[in-house]
Amino acid sequence: MRELLKCHEDLASRRPEDPAVIYRCEPHAGLVLTWADLCERAEQIRATLLAGGARSHCVSALVLNDHPDLIPTLLALWQLDSPPVLLDPQWGGRLTASILAHSTPVFRVDLVPSVTVTPLNRDTPSDVPADAVFIGYTSGSTGDPKAIVFTHERLYDGTLGNVSASLRLRGTRPSRLARSMRMSGSGVINLHHTWGAVLGACVVVLPELTVETARGYWSRLEENRIDQTFLVPQLVELVNRFSQDRDATVPGPLCFTGSAPLSPRTQERFQRRFGLPLFNAYGLSETSSAAFFGHLGDDGLATIRIGVPERVAARLRDAAGRIVEGPGEGEIELAGDQVFGGYYRNSAATAETLVDGWLRTGDIARRDGAGIHQLVGRSKDAVMKGSYAIYLTEVEEAAAAHPDVLEAAAVPLRLADSTEDIGCLVRLVDGSTAAADAILGWLRDALGARRAPCRVVLTAEPLPRGGQDKLVRPAVMARWDDLPNVPRTLRGSWETSGAGR
Repeated sequence: MRELLKCHEDLASRRPEDPAVIYRCEPHAGLVLTWADLCERAEQIRATLLAGGARSHCVSALVLNDHPDLIPTLLALWQLDSPPVLLDPQWGGRLTASILAHSTPVFRVDLVPSVTVTPLNRDTPSDVPADAVFIGYTSGSTGDPKAIVFTHERLYDGTLGNVSASLRLRGTRPSRLARSMRMSGSGVINLHHTWGAVLGACVVVLPELTVETARGYWSRLEENRIDQTFLVPQLVELVNRFSQDRDATVPGPLCFTGSAPLSPRTQERFQRRFGLPLFNAYGLSETSSAAFFGHLGDDGLATIRIGVPERVAARLRDAAGRIVEGPGEGEIELAGDQVFGGYYRNSAATAETLVDGWLRTGDIARRDGAGIHQLVGRSKDAVMKGSYAIYLTEVEEAAAAHPDVLEAAAVPLRLADSTEDIGCLVRLVDGSTAAADAILGWLRDALGARRAPCRVVLTAEPLPRGGQDKLVRPAVMARWDDLPNVPRTLRGSWETSGAGR
């Protein structure tokens, strides 16, 4: 129990003066927090929380910010046994309200401008999940909210797989991990700070990767002696396009990517230009951490394949529902100590996704005779936009709440840079003169820019529906693909974009 809290406390005891987090981005550039600093500040924040009205043994909420008090606040909440629901400040108001209504936290913690407590549902009984680290939502849909309870035991076990992969692929233990992405959710925490804590490695927080900052990416890694990085494919593409060349005389870091489908072209361009393997990791929030960490080819560079599972059991189930023995293709199912125990307060979704202890991922893979896996598609109605899993129904619900919208259908898109996004077909109520841009702006306000679709197209025709009035997804995508001057849908794009190395 509380393995991650014990991990931090053990590092503070054994290596109190070693750096745990170094900030190289404004407004905190130059700040160094040691392992002892994190735990000492956690005690101070714990007292502040209690004085502000926080309670122990209940669900809380934490607004995420790139602030030095983030990790100490998590430690303090773990000490109180008040695991937080993680809130991204860039979410829209409707999405945040939906998540708070579903999770009913007793209090909310803000980090900016200072640690403050706001009471929320003091009279609501709180069914705090046992051994919980935090609660992360993969979908804020009001009709089908999906939240993962990350427990200390499962997350620690999954992160041991991360550590094993670091040691196996690098040969030595990394000591400095770079974080170059915004603090937005559980994935960013787990792929950097949790990985670093279990490794006993320092996390260096660099400027967020953008078009403007990508140029100096490699020089920042070299200056800070970084020996491991993790970038989502969209950020890899920024480095490919806008960074200066890497100094090939300086040993390079161990490079991972994941959290969204990787284009073979993006991987090939990265490896050819910078001379480093880019390992294609794979996992879901439901597996607490990554489960596969890529595959090294005979030429010393990584292939597009995700490799073999590190610490989980994996099997494939074909379209007929049979377990695939040996080489073959089917939906990936995973089991093991790091696999979640079910969605928070959503037994129906749990029953559909977790069957006899096996997680149905919704992702399709092909396995060769050596047991090496390659992703070839996705069966779920979800899109990986950056590091977010966004369900099409979530966008449709938000659109349907607009007073001028009669019906809406979201479609998964593949953009020109091989990243994924969402389009939305909208039919207006009779007599409405609302413009597509107005609907799009409304969706951005409701969902936040990162979860909203990139394009809204108005249609006068009824949307294709089948039994029980459900949208017929293939027909919706076919209609979208018939439109002029729009990004193409994901139909068949896994196979047509190239098989990779």
